[in-house]
Amino acid sequence: MTWDPEKYREKREKVLGVKKRGLSFGTLTFAVSCIILAGLVFLFLPGPLSYLKTRHLDDAIFKMEHHQAWPRSLVTQVAALPGVSGTSLDTHDTRLVVTFDRRSIDPETIEALFARHGLDATLLNRESHRQRMVILESEKELENETL
Repeated sequence: MTWDPEKYREKREKVLGVKKRGLSFGTLTFAVSCIILAGLVFLFLPGPLSYLKTRHLDDAIFKMEHHQAWPRSLVTQVAALPGVSGTSLDTHDTRLVVTFDRRSIDPETIEALFARHGLDATLLNRESHRQRMVILESEKELENETL
């Protein structure tokens, strides 16, 4: 009969004074690696998620002729259009920025709404929503530097 070391393991450990305490090395390394991976996920995941959320959004900037102010009722109608995710006015209410999903609506549809109301509006610019946010952020930083 061969000698089985596992059979007498407990006796040997008792005689030698070996006590099992704490975590094994494998468990400890697993816990540390999970913490590191979770930290990396929380560090690098918000950027790609933000990109995926805003990749189909464009901003169209409209201006009224003769520097007229935009009627509030028209702004709410534009915001209610399917595919429009937001509208904002500048400080003088002469420019309207419409954030829309380019897969479902285009600026021509918004211009048609203006024409139905008899307003003469001009599309000044159409740009990516992310690009506009970067420009606004850099302008805000420059404004803070000059103050």
